[in-house]
Formats: sequence, C-alpha cells, structure tokens
Amino acid sequence: REPTPPCGPRHSAGDGSASEMAAAPSAHTLRVCGIYRRALKTTFNWTVDRSAFIAEALELRQQFEANRNVKSSKLAEKLCADAEKQLEVWKHPDPYKLPWQFGSSKYMRYPNDGAGISKELCDIPEHLVDKYVELYYLPKVKNLPPV
Repeated sequence: REPTPPCGPRHSAGDGSASEMAAAPSAHTLRVCGIYRRALKTTFNWTVDRSAFIAEALELRQQFEANRNVKSSKLAEKLCADAEKQLEVWKHPDPYKLPWQFGSSKYMRYPNDGAGISKELCDIPEHLVDKYVELYYLPKVKNLPPV
C-alpha cells in the first residue's frame, strides 16, 4: 500500500489543477451551517451556565446530525425552513453582545472616530480658569529653573 501524498499548497504541483483546489461548499451547506451557527448563538443567549450550554449544544448537534443524510431536496428545504421559523420563535429579546459591538459597553468608548473628545467638552469653564491656574499651573512655573 502506497502512503498518501501530503496535502496542501506547500506540497502541490502548483499548476492550478482541479485536484489541488478544494471544492466550494454548496448553497444548501452554507445555509445549514448558518442555521447551526445561529442556533448555537441563540442557545448561548438563553443559557447562563457554561456547562448547561455545552449540554444544550451537544443536544443541538445531535438534532443536526440526525438529519445529515437526508437525500430529498424537498425534505431538506422543509427542515431548513422549520429550523429558521424555530429560530425566530426562540430569538432572545436582549442577546449577548461582545463588549466592542454596537450597543455594548465598550462601543464608542473613543468618540469622534478616535479623534477624542471635542474641544468644547474639554475646555475649562470660565469661572474655574483662575482656580485651575492657581492650583495646577503656578506651582509648576515657580519651580522652573532660570533661563
């Protein structure tokens, strides 16, 4: 028995042949993967404990695996449509968001696209300018060495 040749572009002939290019996934495969991903995210939104989430995710995976070898396109379409309807039913009203995503805690922490806070907000009010100069500026000026 011959050993199998190494895979990947590093060991390929580099001629762009069909044998070295991976087949693109079908539209149905992409749709099922998207449904599975959304189902996992929805499960994560509803489950507070990590171990409970893992148990739910394993059960979800078993449901997907049970329908993996469906050959009928009509049945596959019906299963996908039912799953998408079920996702709409189970949609969480306040889904988990990563801190830097829109509407989360770190979003827009640096306003003005990173340019910082506007000058109008940073200016010292007129009635505090004298106090500021007295507390922060004059002590530094008094300790400067002579020129």
